[in-house]
Amino acid sequence: MYLVVEQLLNGLQFGLLLFLLAAGLTLVFGIMDFVNLA
Repeated sequence: MYLVVEQLLNGLQFGLLLFLLAAGLTLVFGIMDFVNLA
């Protein structure tokens, strides 16, 4: 049971990390007027 909870929290953490990375890149490229090809 603990393994399932740990894996869920791990996946959530990784998802939030990817979201923050994508949001940061979107803001940076948006401010710099680059075309975001991601």
